[in-house]
Amino acid sequence: MNPSIIERQPGYLLHTHPYRDSSALLEIWSRDFGRVGLVARGARRAKSPWRGLLDSFQPLLLSWGGKGDLKTLRGMELEQMITPPAGQSMAAAYYVNELVLRTCMRHDPHPGLYANYVKMLTLLSTHQQFEAQLRYFEKQLLAELGYGLDLLSDCHGAPLVADADYRYVADEGAVPVGQERDRFGEKVSGELLMALAQERLSSDQLGAAKRLMRTLLRPHLGSRPLESRRLWSIFSKLGKTKLGNAGEARH
Repeated sequence: MNPSIIERQPGYLLHTHPYRDSSALLEIWSRDFGRVGLVARGARRAKSPWRGLLDSFQPLLLSWGGKGDLKTLRGMELEQMITPPAGQSMAAAYYVNELVLRTCMRHDPHPGLYANYVKMLTLLSTHQQFEAQLRYFEKQLLAELGYGLDLLSDCHGAPLVADADYRYVADEGAVPVGQERDRFGEKVSGELLMALAQERLSSDQLGAAKRLMRTLLRPHLGSRPLESRRLWSIFSKLGKTKLGNAGEARH
């Protein structure tokens, strides 16, 4: 068996970009090999069997070969059909893809995070409440990158106090308010940090948890704005417009 050829590896399409006249450059995330860059030759031709599979969020079986950093796609088939995310769920799914693209190196597998990614997409396809699960995914992502969060003790090693306030500093952890000096970080309660650690965030904690995770992820995402945040803004405005129109119709 040729070790440079991978056959029917489970994975997902993270990003696609046109390449030359009829081909495409793919970034995929695979279960056993992590992120992989692929050239899909002729994939955009009208009669290509791959043309209809160049959409994100569907579980695929992928085959590729080659010795360089950029491999050549040899096969792509649908593992199973799932209902794709829509509206804000779709924006959230694009956000998860952008997190993986910007933080995970090529050929660096993260099987635990991959399994959580699959669970995340499954949840988003059902259009259930997903904001808490996004925070847990972000937390696991930081841990996989080597920046795991200590959410149960402060920077001195003392157990957190639920009704105390802290500044969470990326390289130090939870600094009790009043001891920050020149250190900057998101202000949070001990109760919030413990809820995030135990993955039991309540609805009224979601806003603070989002601000905290955004602050902690910012150094790892680069300077370019996230496209998924623009999509989120668009879908949020559409949702408010529909609610407003429905209210006018009732009156």
